[in-house]
Amino acid sequence: MRGRITREQPKGLPVVNLGFNELPYGPTPKVAVALEAMMPRVYAYGTPYCDALRDALGQANGLDPETIICGNGSEELLDVIARNFARAGDEILISAFGYIQFEMCARRQSATIVKAPEADFTTDVDALLGAITERTKLLFLANPNNPTGTLLPLSEVERLVDHVPPHIPLVLDLAYGEFVDDAYCDAVHTLARNRVNVIVTRTFSKAYGLAGLRVGWAHVPKDMLPGLYAARGMGSVNAVAQAAAEAALQDMAVVNMRVAETISERERVAGVLTQRGLRILPSRTNFLMVTTGDAAQTEALVVHLFEDAGLVVTRTREAGLEDWMRFSMGTPEQNDLLLASVARFLEEG
Repeated sequence: MRGRITREQPKGLPVVNLGFNELPYGPTPKVAVALEAMMPRVYAYGTPYCDALRDALGQANGLDPETIICGNGSEELLDVIARNFARAGDEILISAFGYIQFEMCARRQSATIVKAPEADFTTDVDALLGAITERTKLLFLANPNNPTGTLLPLSEVERLVDHVPPHIPLVLDLAYGEFVDDAYCDAVHTLARNRVNVIVTRTFSKAYGLAGLRVGWAHVPKDMLPGLYAARGMGSVNAVAQAAAEAALQDMAVVNMRVAETISERERVAGVLTQRGLRILPSRTNFLMVTTGDAAQTEALVVHLFEDAGLVVTRTREAGLEDWMRFSMGTPEQNDLLLASVARFLEEG
């Protein structure tokens, strides 16, 4: 499991949590208006099927709303998918350093998690296809990936889609897709359209900055929807979250500006850290995975960032990633704080 420092900051500095891949911004203007308007109506449930939100998502993404299901974050939908297709003794296939929630979904079902080797911390399509057996009931792929941040080219995603047997559901998790670009996301949805086994999951937690409200959605083959709704919580997306997500889709100029700033900051921070001798994986997300090249020294840097600057970053404790840490992009000022603290660590060490 990934570990984060939770004790009191020794200098009394304000604590900045860069460990959850959140955006460091408040609500967009239209989201703020929607939240205020909902306050007098918090006594009311949201619509169980998120009808208005699904219509808005369909319009924004060129999709049939009848192929969209919403959930309490995309994590709920991942769990619902696993409960639909996997049982004890079945195999759920992922890439070696795939999203930790995939493994948790498998364990909740007492299914066996199978991890296909990666090539330089990036999904290897041939390895995934070679790991499919008669017991494989589900394949999860986060792309871009968490925690590595690496991206599988669209041509390789297409090859995977074309070669996974149609009886095996293939889940393409695009939680960080907006940090690639809209064209990439549209192309993945196009790959999924009219496929009987391909699901695309998305979230409002990352690029839209609504992690605290928990809204996710999935583009799903129509035949799968009854089973997914049966396993999903009734009304699991609350009324406030639905209103905020709808408003966010109307504030895309602000969302896109924030995504662009995040990407710019990611490249700036990665460039400075690389110049200082740290290794950075090529990221297409809002976070970076970083190592000093030595597990003990990386761990010391994690502690230093907290004690020196009040910055909380994530230890990557998964097998094969023990030498690494991960942090999301903050504001430019927070990122400057991180760079200055790293410089002090390296100069002292």
